[in-house]
Amino acid sequence: MHKTPDSQPWKIEIVYYTDPYCTWCWGSEPILRHLEVVFGEQLKLTYKMGGLVEDIADFYDPTNDISSMEQVAPHWLEASASHGMPVDVSVFNTYRDELRSTYPGSIAYKAVELVDEDRASMYLRRLREATAALTLPIHRRETQLELAKEIGVDTDALAAVLDNGQAKTAFQADVDEARSHGISSFPTFIIRNARDEQIALRGYQSFDSFASVIDSVHGEPLERQKPPPLED
Repeated sequence: MHKTPDSQPWKIEIVYYTDPYCTWCWGSEPILRHLEVVFGEQLKLTYKMGGLVEDIADFYDPTNDISSMEQVAPHWLEASASHGMPVDVSVFNTYRDELRSTYPGSIAYKAVELVDEDRASMYLRRLREATAALTLPIHRRETQLELAKEIGVDTDALAAVLDNGQAKTAFQADVDEARSHGISSFPTFIIRNARDEQIALRGYQSFDSFASVIDSVHGEPLERQKPPPLED
């Protein structure tokens, strides 16, 4: 999704705490794109990496009773049946001996954000597609660089911020911010206006749910734009 520059007159910001491996975040992709079309530059989207799984050996999700990567597969399938986005759960079998953490993918996103902010949201989309539907190992450096190259990111600059620790530091700052707000499940959205009045939405949300909260935080209905007509 296009990220509205701070110089633009946004009226509502969505601060989005997420993780490249989160299936409900994957399912939120079309909803967020719909929001962008309808609200345009009135809406600013800010991504924050929340840090879903640091080490699967120490991880437990009591809501879904998940404590291993293999247990994520049925959760993905169940979620996909609800949100409608495609998933290929073979990624967990193919890379089961090396896929221990979601942190490497998040750090790669922060690296792209540092070297090419305009392409960062596009890169996050590619990370999601790669892991959810294409069985690609986004925890591997070579995959991270290849996905970045596909969208025109300078991979030498990307490798540099991965190697010098800048990306890891930026990622840790996001995690610390999320934890300071009591956020540990994803997606979580903070909807706020320019006066910093805000409402938190936790979990997968419909377009109508977002729109209702956006109007509430704005104080009156935000202007809607009609989608452009489809080309023949």
